[in-house]
Amino acid sequence: MYRVFAMLGVIFILSFAGSAFAEQPRLATLHETATILVDQKMSNNVTASISLQTTSLHEFQIPAALDQKIRNDTNIVAVVITNENQCVLGVQDDICILVNIKRQEGEGGIKKAQQMAKISGDAIIGDINEFFGLQTKYHSTFIHYDDKANQALDTQGQVSGKGVVSAVYTASFQSTDFMFNRVSSVLIPNQIRSMGGFYDIAQTLTKDDNSRMTFSIIPRGEMLVMQLKVSENYPRIARELSSVEPLQYLKASQIKKSDYYNVGFFPLNSIVQIVILPKDESAQASVSKTLETIVKNNQTVPADLEKSGWFFNSKSGKKIEGFYLFGKETSAESSDLKVTFGENASVIPTNLGMQEIIILAGISAAAAGAVVYYLKGMRSK
Repeated sequence: MYRVFAMLGVIFILSFAGSAFAEQPRLATLHETATILVDQKMSNNVTASISLQTTSLHEFQIPAALDQKIRNDTNIVAVVITNENQCVLGVQDDICILVNIKRQEGEGGIKKAQQMAKISGDAIIGDINEFFGLQTKYHSTFIHYDDKANQALDTQGQVSGKGVVSAVYTASFQSTDFMFNRVSSVLIPNQIRSMGGFYDIAQTLTKDDNSRMTFSIIPRGEMLVMQLKVSENYPRIARELSSVEPLQYLKASQIKKSDYYNVGFFPLNSIVQIVILPKDESAQASVSKTLETIVKNNQTVPADLEKSGWFFNSKSGKKIEGFYLFGKETSAESSDLKVTFGENASVIPTNLGMQEIIILAGISAAAAGAVVYYLKGMRSK
């Protein structure tokens, strides 16, 4: 239900903004997001990632038959394809496909839940293998008991939350470079891939042996939220940091929006996000340029979507969460994106609601949040 209100909030923002700008802001279904997670609390890792996310089958072209099978199986809460080192306990250095269902209390025991997960997985694994050119085979079923990451980050846990049961299918490990090109070449039309933007940075990250790739599908009623992500893990350095320069971890000197958005003004489709789980929960953040805000319907929103800069979610609880908007600019430099945090940092907070921010940033709380933090947690082991 909250997602409905979030979308209404976005529609409101865009509608009120229409009278203020020379060019009407628009919102596309394809989102590109760069995320830097600084985890001083749990793993002590920094994780940099690039994700492309959409609900459109024209932009992520999975077969219609697979789309229908996933949506028709109401037990399925997520499908994940990844080359993470350890997708679940007991699987090491393999490609994994996870078909996840949500175990309902009072609906049979563990064995019944495992059987249901395997039935759902077996029904679609052939379609997935054929489309992506994989040869995964059934490995096991796995019940997720740990909900720490979801509680810390306010994600819903379709991927790894307590009570999720995964049918696990595996194949021999393949490099991220190989996997990313294999998946993206059949999934994303060349028109989008050739237009640069965050996709180019993702490709650069795949060249590193420590990078990993994940493609996730999460059903949402009549649509699927699909996300392709490449992440790079920097272990055991987070607690030493008092500032973050996102481009350093993205291995880029500059970040540019995709030319896909050149046909109009799309201020909310390309986002740089930073999430800090600070060791000191009183820590605040400061940046070189903060967006001015106005209050509408008790929500504080950016006053001018044509301007570039940062705004922060003051309702993010024990984490620091900031979002960089490009405005009318097509690129950002290192000096634009640097974030300093700690006791002496000062921040101009906004009260933009958490759910509105998730939509603004093009990140589904279920898809982007759950997947990135689940995989971050597995890689910290």
